[in-house]
Amino acid sequence: MKRKYRKKPLRKLILIILFIAIIPSLYLGKKLYRYVSLIVQVQRGKKEVMILKAENEVLQERIDAYKKGILLEARARDDLGMIKKGEKVYLIKNDVRN
Repeated sequence: MKRKYRKKPLRKLILIILFIAIIPSLYLGKKLYRYVSLIVQVQRGKKEVMILKAENEVLQERIDAYKKGILLEARARDDLGMIKKGEKVYLIKNDVRN
């Protein structure tokens, strides 16, 4: 004896299973996309923080050099033409003739 399966209940069952499978995947898909985009933002933020830390280190080294007077003296000599007490100044005249 062969059983006859009705197509309508089987079709309904398949639709219910698909519905149960698709709805959570759509919901989780949005959450997954948001999660991945947040991870990307965090990575960009970490890179930016690393760059800013490196810049801060360079600036801190310059501040320390100015506090020690090394760069301050060099800038005063080069930019303003200042000299220390007791130093002799030699001016070299550039004679440019064509």
